[in-house]
Amino acid sequence: MPLAAMPAIASAQDANPRQDTAAAASQDIVVTARRVAENIQSTPVSVTAFSADTLRQATIHDTQDLLVKTPGVFLAGSGGRENTNFSIRGQAKALAGNSAAAVISYFAEVPSPTTGSSIPTYDLGSVQVLKGPQGTLFGRNTTGGAILYYPTAPDYSVGGYLQGTYGNYDSRLLEGALNMPIVDGKLALRLAGQYQKRDGWTRNIGIGRDADDLNSRALRGSLLFEPTDWISNTTIVDFYRNRSTGGGSVLINVLPGPNALSATGTLSAALAQLALQRQRGPRVINSDVDAFERVNRFGITNRTEIHLGDDTEFVSIFGYRHTKVDYYSSVDGLPTLISDGTGAIPAGLPVTVVGGRQTSDVEQYTQEVQLRGKLFDQKLDWIVGGFYLASDPSGPSGTYIPTFILPGMTDAPFNYNFYSERSKALFANIGYDLGSAVEGLRFNAGFRYTWDDITACIGSGTSSQPQATRADCRNGSPLIRNASNNKTSSKAPTWTIGLDWQATSDLFFYAVTRRGYRSGGINGPTLAGRLTQFQSFAPEKVTDVELGVRSDFDVGGVAIRLNASPFIGWYSGVQVPISGLNTQATCSLTAPGGTDAPRSPDGDCTTSNDPAGGTLLVNAGKTRVAGVDLSGRIAPTHTLSLDLGATLLDPKSRALTVPAALLPYLRIAEVPFNLVAKTTVTIGGRWELPLPAHVGQGSLAVDYYHSSKVRSSDNVLPAYDLVNARLDIRQVGGTGLDAGVFVRNIFDKNYLASSNVGSAQLGIMSGFYGAPRTYGIELRYHFGN
Repeated sequence: MPLAAMPAIASAQDANPRQDTAAAASQDIVVTARRVAENIQSTPVSVTAFSADTLRQATIHDTQDLLVKTPGVFLAGSGGRENTNFSIRGQAKALAGNSAAAVISYFAEVPSPTTGSSIPTYDLGSVQVLKGPQGTLFGRNTTGGAILYYPTAPDYSVGGYLQGTYGNYDSRLLEGALNMPIVDGKLALRLAGQYQKRDGWTRNIGIGRDADDLNSRALRGSLLFEPTDWISNTTIVDFYRNRSTGGGSVLINVLPGPNALSATGTLSAALAQLALQRQRGPRVINSDVDAFERVNRFGITNRTEIHLGDDTEFVSIFGYRHTKVDYYSSVDGLPTLISDGTGAIPAGLPVTVVGGRQTSDVEQYTQEVQLRGKLFDQKLDWIVGGFYLASDPSGPSGTYIPTFILPGMTDAPFNYNFYSERSKALFANIGYDLGSAVEGLRFNAGFRYTWDDITACIGSGTSSQPQATRADCRNGSPLIRNASNNKTSSKAPTWTIGLDWQATSDLFFYAVTRRGYRSGGINGPTLAGRLTQFQSFAPEKVTDVELGVRSDFDVGGVAIRLNASPFIGWYSGVQVPISGLNTQATCSLTAPGGTDAPRSPDGDCTTSNDPAGGTLLVNAGKTRVAGVDLSGRIAPTHTLSLDLGATLLDPKSRALTVPAALLPYLRIAEVPFNLVAKTTVTIGGRWELPLPAHVGQGSLAVDYYHSSKVRSSDNVLPAYDLVNARLDIRQVGGTGLDAGVFVRNIFDKNYLASSNVGSAQLGIMSGFYGAPRTYGIELRYHFGN
């Protein structure tokens, strides 16, 4: 088999299982965390992996479902559930502004665009969650981690499956796959698709439909072409479409002031709505907008592998992604309020406090090439390569954020943000077998240099609707006012150096240090006065150290697995959003003493050049994140097993370097940690039921998940616990039919899954609640090989 073939097929099957009791319970899977196929118990990376069977047994139907099976990962929808924002080891995309992602998801080894990166989880071969800085070997640099989605690859057998699921809230899911050889040994095709529809679990008594619904469909075709025994080419075409209401933003709290509510005379009305919301509970909202969430994604992936000799191979990975995301909601969780005259707005007027719409239409091209091989009697593995990314807006992109407007009288414009990115990198990696000195010892080292360029055209629209394109912005179209063009560049080396030691067949140790990096960026529009120095922000960097032990052993006939990965990372140039940088209506250049920072952030009392959305991304200082990833398994018998996992984090702010001009906008004098759960725990039990052979193979699985509290700007999401369960009977009556019954959130816990508005200056806290108790039945018929 060619050297690079295994990552392409994303195999998640058992990897050379040993014959002892511990191995029988281990269910080892093959992972590709280092771009080669390795047993998960012999991989010097903290990784959580799911095979196709594990995904199905855990009833993982979307990216959000991965959360409760993966300790150390927080997943928030940034304004909308389709716009996923992963947080790993205290690192996430900034809550506002155009920052690079700290965690990137990959489909078939092609990085997803930053916006709208949620990936459908149907007909997958595996999903792998890598923790810690990535980028030396993967397409884009990240400081937190990477999520790898591998579709099931075509082969030369006839087979497939058809699956149907029905549950409460009239939930319907239909998916299937068909694999067929066209020319045996030369050409094979796999077709797969999924359809989901569900009523919203959050009732809306205001404008629009019920929230938290589903209405999506997805298609994928994969073609394998192997004209010779030394060339392999796989082409994947995928499409996804969603037309739903989106998440239900629920009002959580209203602060007494002084704040924007008290300044506008809407505080009393907001407090009254908070009381009504608490009476209704979190599953009933009163929206003042007709919310929607519209997503279209189209992708083409092509992977070519050319075997150049016994120990050398060339790999090319091309990716095209066109992602369109458009969502609009009453982000504050409030209906239209009536002012009482105690503030700047006269009494009796209707007021929309804050709404939110984000539109993004982006095309992305990526190309990666690798040349890999072995030397010195296969003691040395080597890989060299290059990566290129081009990302450009192809339609209207930006935000509409109406704040304290008077419906029918005043409105806010659509703010256009057109960002183009170019990223280039060269990389090399080696692994050398030191077994001649110490049996099982291996040295690994990798180096990468990355160049990133970003250009931006930012301006204000003439209406509240997205109409203009990047060309309009650049060419001075009358559709855009105050258009400004800016650009920035960043570059940095990253590396990894480590030793790993396979002490015995059941005991593995490793130590690694890595440098991670994520690119800088641009603030818009063109800034003035004392804010000029913040037009762009620099890269964020991390240097970490991670140790690890992987062990399997047997105690009195009980198979036990214990894994631990303690780590510590030092971050510099941490990118932080600072909000509230809006010129106030009371600002005056003739005021005594001039204009102070709270009234005019740049000192000119002009709103047209205020930071977009009132937010700047700046390099705010240094942090340190230490912790440990733990996992284990106890299998008293071949039919009973208990899996445990936990991540414990200790984040610290080491230094604050925000310039004096921005200090008045900071509530606390330290670098904040957003979307970070300091403690997450998963426990899963599985029992293979003693059913007669003519009935089928039965199993019962129960999963528990705990997350400690999470901060999101000024909002705090409380700790919560979830319990899920599933009963399966496979090969019912000796046929190809599998049947399952599942219940998620058994105890119907109300828990805040992510924040929406969390601003003490505004005076409002709102967020998205996680799913209530859901249950259903699933039938799956598989045929062929």
